[in-house]
Amino acid sequence: MQVGAYRDTTIVKRVSTTLTDKGFSVSESTLTRGGRAPESGVPAGVDRYDVVVSGGVPADVTRKLTEKGLSAEPVSEGAVVRPSLALRDAVTLSNDLRGEGLSVSVRRVGKGAPAPAGSGAGTETLHRVRVGPFPDRAAANAAVQKLRDLGYTPFIARAGD
Repeated sequence: MQVGAYRDTTIVKRVSTTLTDKGFSVSESTLTRGGRAPESGVPAGVDRYDVVVSGGVPADVTRKLTEKGLSAEPVSEGAVVRPSLALRDAVTLSNDLRGEGLSVSVRRVGKGAPAPAGSGAGTETLHRVRVGPFPDRAAANAAVQKLRDLGYTPFIARAGD
């Protein structure tokens, strides 16, 4: 089952270590996808979401995010993670940041723009964190609930995905 997909390997290592410490069998894999808008990291035509982090002076919030390997832009209420993300990635990141004690909100900002034709731009490498395998569907469902209780938004992936 997939727990998350991240661009930043620092987050991958932190999530993997946390889940291993909780007794999960964890694996990491890399996936390179094309057809993404270079400025947003979101597939063309898919809604984009900003992850807004607050709870302090904007410069301090931006510094905390930078220390986590994230790009952030100061805004009046704190900082917004850049680039905007697809919903699943935004929710996974927001749950991870909440686990770090930060105040987080997710806001829809529009759709990803199509990548320029023939540019070759717009490819993205994602690092997936997965747990399992499980002996049966009931065990996988139980693991989903445990992960949700830990603040993650996992989903059961099909074999080969």
